[in-house]
Amino acid sequence: MYPNLFGIDGFSMTFMIIVGVIAAAALLFIYLHKNGVHSNSFLDLGVVVIVTVIVGIIFAILFENVYEAIKHSVNGDQQRWTWGMTFYGGLAGGVPTFLLTYKFYYLRHNKPILDRIVIIAPACISLGHAFGRIGCFLSGCCYGIETDAANGILFPGMDHPVVPTQIIESTFLFTLTVVLTLFAFKYSFKYNFTIYMVFYGVFRFIIEFFRGDERGQLAGLSPSQYWCILLVLFAFIVYLLLKKKMPVYNEDKTDEI
Repeated sequence: MYPNLFGIDGFSMTFMIIVGVIAAAALLFIYLHKNGVHSNSFLDLGVVVIVTVIVGIIFAILFENVYEAIKHSVNGDQQRWTWGMTFYGGLAGGVPTFLLTYKFYYLRHNKPILDRIVIIAPACISLGHAFGRIGCFLSGCCYGIETDAANGILFPGMDHPVVPTQIIESTFLFTLTVVLTLFAFKYSFKYNFTIYMVFYGVFRFIIEFFRGDERGQLAGLSPSQYWCILLVLFAFIVYLLLKKKMPVYNEDKTDEI
């Protein structure tokens, strides 16, 4: 829709990713500061966040190219490298990177705070993703199927309005962020990750049926829908792990998972 910002070609997506990362990091640090984490440790935590974002972007690009490989293998045409990104790739690369960098870098200099991070991290991920979807809308990617409904959007280069799946998903993610943030600040709810994984997994599975951009399919489902199934299934494992291993952060127990 508006792929260029500040006179820079294709900068809309990059700009919204930057805004999303800043907003997510701000939410993380505000919550940690409010819940007893000393600001002296924020520099080390900032390093962890930066490394996580970089690796997450790399994985997001790699996963997008895997999607492209699936699509091109089905269509029988030649694949070309793309700098596009997919959220599930970023999540798959970012979460392990955060945990490893936290364990082997942050904990060398600071007290453990993973119990508090686990509570607010789902809201941070949802918030950053919400801004990213606005970037998709501005760039004209990740659009929906053709529609004659009043909410249809006519993107440049198209001859028929399509479902604005980017805005629908962004709205859902902002709403989910509000709920998760409320649960974190008001109740210190330790199962926020389970809520996030189930609700986003189900929502994303459904909205994939309204996506109109071709990304290839396997047995009638898009690659993202298979990730949705795994996300929901893994949510129950995360729930059991949190229930068994993670006490409330202000209890006089170890707070590491």
